[in-house]
Amino acid sequence: MTLSHGHAGTDAAKPTTLHALMRAITAPHEQEISGRFSIPGSDVEISGDIISELALLLHEFATNAAKYGALSTAGGRVDIHCEEQAGRMSVTWSERGGPPVACPFGKEGFGGVLIRSTVKSLDGNIHNDWTPEGLVIRLIVPRERLTA
Repeated sequence: MTLSHGHAGTDAAKPTTLHALMRAITAPHEQEISGRFSIPGSDVEISGDIISELALLLHEFATNAAKYGALSTAGGRVDIHCEEQAGRMSVTWSERGGPPVACPFGKEGFGGVLIRSTVKSLDGNIHNDWTPEGLVIRLIVPRERLTA
């Protein structure tokens, strides 16, 4: 569950936080092997209107990590660092301990199209860096898009 529910007789859904959403998305992978994720840095409240888009992105990152990256090995880990600067929220997904990674070549798959279109809808940008330690994804979204 990613929405917190109102108390004192109100049924209105309230916003959640970025870290709470990340923990909800990564929870299935933590059940397999605990301690696979760290989520340091700034935590911000996010509106209910944006939760689905962010959840979709994070789920795609986690799915790819489980299929091809750090989560495909028992010793793999993912650090998701959040930082707020100059009206923008930066989320850096850093994988390590997985198999060697390389920039994919050829036709973009459905997941890549999904990520690109979702980032565009958030007025954000994304950059992938295939380092020797593992994939690093940097997602930057305007702060006001998270709370609008």
